[in-house]
Amino acid sequence: MALLVLSACSDKRGGEIIPSAKLEAVLYDYHLAQVIVNDLPSNQRYKKDLYFDYVYEKHGVTKAEIDSSLVYYARYPEGLSEIYDNLSKRVELALQRMADEDKPIKVREAVAVVGDSADLWYDINFIEMNISPLRGNRYTFTVPTDTNFKALDRIVWSGEVLFLDDKVDSLHKYLHLNLRVVYMNDSIASADTLLCASGAFSVEVCDSAVVKSIDGTAYLKSDNVNERLLILSPSLMRYRGRDRDEAKLYTAVDTMLMQQQVELMNESKRKKANKLMLNADHD
Repeated sequence: MALLVLSACSDKRGGEIIPSAKLEAVLYDYHLAQVIVNDLPSNQRYKKDLYFDYVYEKHGVTKAEIDSSLVYYARYPEGLSEIYDNLSKRVELALQRMADEDKPIKVREAVAVVGDSADLWYDINFIEMNISPLRGNRYTFTVPTDTNFKALDRIVWSGEVLFLDDKVDSLHKYLHLNLRVVYMNDSIASADTLLCASGAFSVEVCDSAVVKSIDGTAYLKSDNVNERLLILSPSLMRYRGRDRDEAKLYTAVDTMLMQQQVELMNESKRKKANKLMLNADHD
């Protein structure tokens, strides 16, 4: 009976009333934004409007339309109850999916690595980013302290970025990469680079002190709410040298070997990445 009532009244809706299926999707993202905003520290509360603006832009609605739609559906409790029942199911499925996705990820334990060059990377080797602040427009990593760090160690963060939309727009789309190294004498060195299109990247830092910790950040900025990219085969190399010229020599040798391996792997990784993204779009 409730469905018949809703159906009979559907033609009386104003143009601002959001269809029930779309309203469910809007409310799902809206409530996620509320949760995130409530957890923001006090010095970042100024960002709260950004999260809600993202939801409005993503679904092409306004806050007034959401409020009007909720008032409309509140006249028919069964219909509104169905919307929120579906929301509860979506949240449960999302939590279960997150739990399932976390299980197979193998993160290497923090151990000292030796040798003239070593890959310090211990996180996942396939990173997906998108513009949504609710899902992942920022990626960070921290390398635990390694007792084998020496003075003049050269730290190089490298990999390949694949924008799924290769349209170049440096004013409205870019990936900002930052590598930050803290040394035992409490000095800090950092390096940055911006990418506006697909391609390889390399960010490096070298100083005369002993490394204490290493942090990296990737931040995606775009006006396109559907912007997505992949970071493939990331590595964090530590090159050892008694002086800068010797460090560069090790770098040249190791880089040549790395490039040979990367060239063999890149094509298969691109195919795998495209297949994964096509499957995600289909789902």
